[in-house]
Amino acid sequence: MSVMKNVAVIIILLQSFQGINAQNVFTKTQEFFVTTKIMDQGKQHPSYVINLVSNREDINTISTLTLEDTELFEDIFISTLENPGLEGISKVIKMEIEYLACCAHVEAYYYIIKDDLSIVALPNLKNVYCENSDTDYQYIFPNQEYGIKGNILETQTFYNEETADVKYINLKQNFIWKDKIIEDLKTTAITSY
Repeated sequence: MSVMKNVAVIIILLQSFQGINAQNVFTKTQEFFVTTKIMDQGKQHPSYVINLVSNREDINTISTLTLEDTELFEDIFISTLENPGLEGISKVIKMEIEYLACCAHVEAYYYIIKDDLSIVALPNLKNVYCENSDTDYQYIFPNQEYGIKGNILETQTFYNEETADVKYINLKQNFIWKDKIIEDLKTTAITSY
C-alpha cells in the first residue's frame, strides 16, 4: 500500500509542477462531471460505462467510454483549459482515468469545445508514473508555455531528476487548427531544451 501512496504523491507533484511551469494551465472544474453505470453486476470486476457530462443546459454528454479493467481502476480527474488560444475554441476539457498497480497508469482524454458547442476529441494519451518517473505525454495549446500559434502539440516532456523543472520537450505530433478543423501534420522534432 505504501508504494501506491508514493506513486499517487509522484503524480500529484508532476501535475502540480506542470501547472507552475505553464502560462495558462488546466484547472479543476465543477462544470463537468462523470456518471457511471455498472454493466454486468454478476461479474467480480464488471465493466463500467462512463459518461462525461456538463452542468450546462446547452451541452449534454461530451463523451461515453467503457472501462473494462475495473479491478485496477482508481479515480477520474476532470480539468479545463479556458481560452486555449485557438480561433473558435472556448475551452478544452481533459479527463484523466487513473489505474493503480505497482505504478499508476493514467489515460488522458482531451475534448475541444468549439464556440458553436460542437466537440472535437483529440487522440487519447497514456502515461505510466512509477517511483522514478521523469517524463509524461501531454498536449500543449497555443496560450501555454512552449505553445505555437494555431497548433496543438502532442509532446513528451522530460523533467530534471532533482527538480520538477522541464529538462526538454520532444514533439511527437503536431496538429494544425485551420478553418475550425484539425489537420494532422505527422511530424516529430525536438522543440525545446
